[in-house]
Parts: sequence; C-alpha cells; structure tokens
Amino acid sequence: MLTRRGWSVLGASAGLWTGARVLGLVQLVALGIAGLLLLAAAVGWVRRNPVSLRAGRTVRERLQVGVEGRVDLVVERSGRRAAPTLRLTEAFDGGRRSARFLLAPTEPGEPARAAYQIPTERRGRFELGPLRATVSDPFGLASITRRVLGTEEVIVHPRVHNHLLPLPETGGDRLDRDQRRAHGELDAVGEFLTLREYAPGDDLRRVHWRSTARRDRLMVRQHEARYRSPVLVLLDVRPAAHDAASFERAVEACASIAAVLDRTERPYDVMLSTGVAVGTPGRRQLVSVLDELAVVEPHGPGRIVAATSRRRTGALVAITGRADTDAVGAMSVLVRSGGSLTVVATRDDVAVAPPAGRRVRPLVVYATPDLPFAQSWNEAVLSWQRSVRTFSSPSPAPA
Repeated sequence: MLTRRGWSVLGASAGLWTGARVLGLVQLVALGIAGLLLLAAAVGWVRRNPVSLRAGRTVRERLQVGVEGRVDLVVERSGRRAAPTLRLTEAFDGGRRSARFLLAPTEPGEPARAAYQIPTERRGRFELGPLRATVSDPFGLASITRRVLGTEEVIVHPRVHNHLLPLPETGGDRLDRDQRRAHGELDAVGEFLTLREYAPGDDLRRVHWRSTARRDRLMVRQHEARYRSPVLVLLDVRPAAHDAASFERAVEACASIAAVLDRTERPYDVMLSTGVAVGTPGRRQLVSVLDELAVVEPHGPGRIVAATSRRRTGALVAITGRADTDAVGAMSVLVRSGGSLTVVATRDDVAVAPPAGRRVRPLVVYATPDLPFAQSWNEAVLSWQRSVRTFSSPSPAPA
C-alpha cells in the first residue's frame, strides 16, 4: 500500500527516532512523529476513497502489420460520491509496453472515454491488458491498485498485398520440341457464365466487342471453368534458407498468395517445409492460415521434409529464401508431370536454376528489398501468360 516515497518517509522517520535517542534531541522526535502521522493520514485517505469503476474495452482482435490498431476504453465510476483523480494503466505485450491515463474526478455514472494505438510494426500474438486503476493520496505516500478489466488476445497478421494478379489456371502440359521442356497450358474454358470488366492479364481474345462499344470500356467473357486445379503453397521455414529480413518477406508473400487464392475462390492448401499443414480448410481457412502465419518462426531440419511425403499437386507455389538448385529440385518433387512450379525467392544471392532431370520449368519471382513483391509477382504472372499464349493455337473470338 505504501509507495516508494512512503517507504522513504517511513525510513526517515525511523532514522529520526533513532537519532533522537542517541543525541537526546526532542526536535528529532517531533519530526519522526510528524512523519508517522503523515503516513497514517495518507493510508486513511486512500482507504476512504476506494477504486470503484466499471469499464469496457473495444478492440479488433485481428490486425495487420502496418495497419492502425485502435483501442477504445469507456470508464465510469460506480460509487455514490465523486472520487479523486485516478491513474489508469493498460498493459500490452505482457507488460513490455503500457498506456497510461489520468481520470479526473467525475460524478457516478458519468462515462469517460480514452483511446490509444496498438503498435503493429511486427506480427505475432499479443496480450492486451489487464486494465488497472490506482488511487493515491495527494502527497503520493500511499496507493491502492485494483484490476478493472481482464486480458484479451490480439493477433497481428503479416502484411497482405491486396493487388496481386491471380495465379493462372493450368492443366496438362505442352512439350517444346526444340528445348525439350514442358510448359503449363491455360485450362480450357467451360460454358459462358457472365460478362465483366477487363482486368490486367486477361486474354484479349475473350473481349466482347459489342458490349465494349456499348459501355465504352473493355468487357470480357467470363467462362465457367470445368475444373479448377488446387494449389499447394509451400513456405520454406528452414533456418539456413533465411535471414531475419528475408523470412519476414517470405511470410508476407505466403499470406498475400493465400489471400488472392481465397479471393478468387481457388482451392488451396498451405504447408510448411517441415510437412506440417497450416490452417483449417473451410469457410474461414484464410483467417486460420493468417493466424498461424502470425507466429511462425524459422525452425526444423536443413532439408525439405515435405518433399518426402506422398503428396503431389498440379500447381505448387514455393516461397523460400535461398532458392538454390537443390532446394528447387526437392520442391519440384511435389509437382505432378505437366504441373506448374512457381518459386518466390526472398534472397537474390543465389540464382534459381531449373532442376536437372525434371520436366518442370519454374516460374521465378524475386521479392527483395530493391524489388517489391507485388510488382515482381504481377510482372512474372503477365510474362507467364504471354509465354503460354505463344505456344497456344490462336482462335478468333466472335463478337
């Protein structure tokens, strides 16, 4: 109950009492007694003004790196009379940081509002609270602290780039007779579904010219695909493949790719290089994936354990740091014959080379400090689509 200042006054009073006994000075006894009386008055004052509050907290449970996180507090006194000034303290991240407020004397039932920002410069799971209220005497010699609100968990997701082009639909393979390597081929379209506005990367052969002339903007035919091949997103978490900065870029790339796949309703799964699946399939798959990516750290052995599993996919997106030939070769084992392999490399100190003996041509996307991931991804996807159409037989699009 005594503050640091109160304990100092108590020690000084005891010293004065001892000095009075040694030196025989009555004045020191008076000063010692005055200090003790002051401490007793401070304790009595604090006991007469207990902390009696009701409080509420409003906060988003899931935030994103770089996005503003705001916490709103509403506090009101529940006693029968006005209370003195209170000091409110809200802890964050296990007490490493805290927000502090002063609550001026208010009438019972009169709400007081306060707000503060949560730091979102790094991803992770953080504990918010508890909210504590402290009342102290005017001299700061005694205080009482009461817990007003409990704790809540706040998850800061990795940054998501929302302007990524969707991964092209692929199916089958088309063999290049000159270079003896396979190229992914765009899926054949199904029946006509609807018309929509043109988006970067759309096939110009699907432009509906009559609707374009009537609406004065490019309109393309949207077809219903007969089959949408699922995508496997592999995040390399080997400590040897990353440094601290490249791993954060890899996690951001993984979250962004999962988000664009979810937005386009493309079936996908996320897996770590250790062979552990990330997220829970279902309607909230993206949320569960981002929750787990918020706390993932480099770990596991120096080899890609997922390559030893029996799982095979027609479309693999592998996010790694140091994309050397051995790593790309191990990842390509997960790709079926004729499938597509996309490698996102967050370190540019090792060039990506096609794995020997595999009919897979990786699409390489570099995400380095000098080359933003979103720009590099979109340019690579557009280039891949143009190369695929080069090997496809053109067919005129009827108006």
